[in-house]
Amino acid sequence: MNLDIAEAWHRLAQPVVVDLNSWQWLIIAAVVLAMVIPAPAWRITGLYSTLVHELGHIVSALFTGRFVTGLRLGWDHSGEVVSRGRGKFSVIVSGIFGYPAPLWVSALMFWAISIGYAGQALGIYALFFLLALIFVRNWPAFVVCTVSALIALGVVFFAPVDAYLYLSLLIAGFLLIAGLRDYAKLLAVHTWRRRDVAQSDAYLIARATHTFAGLWLLVILALGAGALWWASRGLLTLF
Repeated sequence: MNLDIAEAWHRLAQPVVVDLNSWQWLIIAAVVLAMVIPAPAWRITGLYSTLVHELGHIVSALFTGRFVTGLRLGWDHSGEVVSRGRGKFSVIVSGIFGYPAPLWVSALMFWAISIGYAGQALGIYALFFLLALIFVRNWPAFVVCTVSALIALGVVFFAPVDAYLYLSLLIAGFLLIAGLRDYAKLLAVHTWRRRDVAQSDAYLIARATHTFAGLWLLVILALGAGALWWASRGLLTLF
């Protein structure tokens, strides 16, 4: 098999029409739920959701001028982004975009699919994870980031154009459900699982800025609601 970048780019540029029957939609939905709901599957796939969460911190930190020095993941779904910068604004912005990140990526993917750009979205997705390797500082992060990029690149270079649509829908659908699951966990640690509240981004922002965790929880929820609305609109246009 030859890695023909020009040919791959030509295939990625082709518009992909969404014309799936009910059974195909049911199969995609079943696969997505099977990756998120069962605990044994989530122990593996949840690592990818955590990676997207941490990449949300990285991208927002870079946009506010912070210097990102490392990304670490744990096999227990823990994650850490180390960055340096001045000012409370950068701390707030880099902190609030972790939990919304999976939902926003899902919304972007559904939007791209709805206008025929499933291939381009998949190519950007693969490139993004390759660039993320710059920040990786431990083996779990390296493995999850590399596998994510290799799967997308394998489809880009070696699979037929129709496969772009299926993988893009699986990624978008997975991140939508995984993002909602992470939000349920976030709400849990602020209500009946208070012993774990120190894991919450809202709590960490409040501690760093000497404010209230409830304020940043509301901001994070609002960002997630906006992404969920956009993702739902994009998904509904596909039927």
